[in-house]
Amino acid sequence: MHAEDLVLDPDKLLKECNIMEADNVADFGCGPGIFSIPLARLTKGTVFCFDVMESALEAVKNRAQVMGLHNIVTRRSNLEKLNGSGLDDGFISHVVMRKILLQNEDRITLFAESYRVLKPGGNLLVVGWGEDVIKGFGMEKRIPAAEVVALADQTGFSHTLELDAGHYHYAYIFTK
Repeated sequence: MHAEDLVLDPDKLLKECNIMEADNVADFGCGPGIFSIPLARLTKGTVFCFDVMESALEAVKNRAQVMGLHNIVTRRSNLEKLNGSGLDDGFISHVVMRKILLQNEDRITLFAESYRVLKPGGNLLVVGWGEDVIKGFGMEKRIPAAEVVALADQTGFSHTLELDAGHYHYAYIFTK
C-alpha cells in the first residue's frame, strides 16, 4: 500500500467534477469543511454548506474566514426531508455528499434532494468508506458501493463514473 492510499484527497476528486468558475455548489453533510474549503477555492459562485451540527458549521465558517474565503454560506438543515436544503429546484451545478450516508437513515431522500437541487447535467459526487477497511466508526452503517449506485439509479441519476479515492474510500460521480 502506498502512503497516498491512506489519505482522501478532496482536490483530486473535485478536479474530476469539472467545476466551473461561476458554479453554485452544495456540500451536503459538510462536517468541518473537508470538501467545502476546496470547493470555495474552485468557484467564485456560492458554496452552500449543510450540516445538522452547529459545531461543524462554525468550524467551516472559521476556516473560511481565516483563509479569506467569502463565498461560503452555512445552513443547519435536515437533508432527510425533501426540500430540506431550502435551495431552489435546479439551482446547483454540483452536490458533494462525503460520508453522510452512514449517518442518515433516509438515504433515498438525500439522493432525491440532491437530484431536485441540481441543474440538468449537474453532478453529484458521493464519497464513502469502503466496507471492509479501518474497523471502527460507523462500521455497521457503512453503505456498500453497489447500494450507492442503486440509490442513484432509483432517483434518476445516470452516467456513473467511478473515481480512484484510494484504498479506504470509494467515490462516484452521478449526473442528472
